[in-house]
Amino acid sequence: MLPMGKNKIKSLTELTSLVSKLKKKGKTVGLITGCFDVLHIGHIDLFQKAKECVDVVIVGVENDETIRRAKGKDRPINNQGTRLRFLSVIDCVDYIFLVEDVFSYSDDRTATRIHDKILRTIKPNYVLTHKDSDKYWRNKEKRAQKLGIKLLDVGVKLNSTTKIVEHLLSEL
Repeated sequence: MLPMGKNKIKSLTELTSLVSKLKKKGKTVGLITGCFDVLHIGHIDLFQKAKECVDVVIVGVENDETIRRAKGKDRPINNQGTRLRFLSVIDCVDYIFLVEDVFSYSDDRTATRIHDKILRTIKPNYVLTHKDSDKYWRNKEKRAQKLGIKLLDVGVKLNSTTKIVEHLLSEL
């Protein structure tokens, strides 16, 4: 049985040895990264579908400053500690880590360097995404392929947290 709650939150260093042990036991490991600011059913569907495809689902949560750079000064709605806690109680998510490095998606070079570091550290079997909802999937696929990691499209339609927040604000 995998740990529940707070024990699911790990550092990249801790995940290195954990993933190595899991893979030696024949387990497949999938990695998902993102904001996960306002959890919605699309996120849950993504995690559930991911869990159907791999034995162990690891979720990387982008830090608050990275989200501010990508989404604007009023984001994230939930700070990184809260987002980590939300994810820690979802059964189909096995481990969570904070993407501590700050980057801007518009700076592809820095984003690539940071995501390469994550992939080289964790060494998952798969990077999991949904191509229709992830505008960066091609970059993810290129990075993963260079390291012998496969991109797996889990085919789940995601809602947009940004659209949900905009709708809620318009109701005020």
